[in-house]
Amino acid sequence: MSECWRGWTPDRHATMTSLPQASLFKIPGPKEQVLPQAENLFKALLLLVMLFASFCGAEYLARGLDATPTSAALLKWPLIAALAIFNVVLLTGMGVLAHDAVHRVLFKSAFWNEFWGGMLSAFALIPFNANRQFHLTHHSYAHQPGLDPENAQHHHSFIYAATVGSALALNAQYLLLLQNFRRIGDKRHAMRTLKDVACLGAVFSIYFGLLPALGISVLHTIVPIILLFPPVFAFRALSDHYGVPAIERGDKTRREVFDVAEEAEPERRQREVSGWVVLTSPALEWLWSHVNYHEVHHKYPYLSHRYLPQVFAATRIEHPYLVVKGYWRSLINMRKLGYYSTAEDVQSFRVGT
Repeated sequence: MSECWRGWTPDRHATMTSLPQASLFKIPGPKEQVLPQAENLFKALLLLVMLFASFCGAEYLARGLDATPTSAALLKWPLIAALAIFNVVLLTGMGVLAHDAVHRVLFKSAFWNEFWGGMLSAFALIPFNANRQFHLTHHSYAHQPGLDPENAQHHHSFIYAATVGSALALNAQYLLLLQNFRRIGDKRHAMRTLKDVACLGAVFSIYFGLLPALGISVLHTIVPIILLFPPVFAFRALSDHYGVPAIERGDKTRREVFDVAEEAEPERRQREVSGWVVLTSPALEWLWSHVNYHEVHHKYPYLSHRYLPQVFAATRIEHPYLVVKGYWRSLINMRKLGYYSTAEDVQSFRVGT
């Protein structure tokens, strides 16, 4: 075995060899791929139905427990918190679907791609076009100190990044929305800004208007989600890039990227390692649309999420990857590392060339 396979364990090998083999799969080009449009629509609708069913369940529980003796009523807020955690998991699934829309691979139709991307993002309280600007700029400068916009989110101690980091990222995207609003005289910025305001306005009307009108308290639904969103979202988000050695390219300044056609040097990113691959359960892979193959996505950002497991299997020897089995194991590993680690820190997780 070559040095790059050092640290390869039997259980990791067993998991990896169960994936499709490289010889059976050809990586499609941008126009060759088949988008899973029906599955994406089904998943979006299912997540929305589950979210609103959970809201109804939270209100039903709260009212029922408020009418019980004191000892049982003590369960009210723990149960509300548990449902809020479940809801953030669902909203994370919506956000990842919207992430495919950011890369314009959720639906073939430009209208439906932007509509569903905007609405799914808004349900997760994220401005879609501001997020596109933030995220695509991140792709162009992934894990480069001082240039990657995610530095502000996770370039902190592990505890701070896990509890506050996601709120910092959301704040950065609302600041971008505000900046774009100030440039509303520019037609390109005006359309992006107005679309974000429209989607956020529609969802805020549902959250803070329709739900109370239906007798569902925001104190039992939306407020717990807002409070628990940062640490629960971080459970997944930290495993994208935290603990990976810095990428050094010699770039001195950052250019904002507004759309997929403007991304810089995609071929170069195939030779770099800026993120992780987290091997997790098939159910969680489906729910979170294969975002656990995050480094694969960075190497092939034009591909729909449906292709990421197959591409990983096809390229795991050809390209370098950092692989960890499970999100809990990933977090346990990362708590010992800084946001920018060293090659020695992650050598045992390295596979490929």
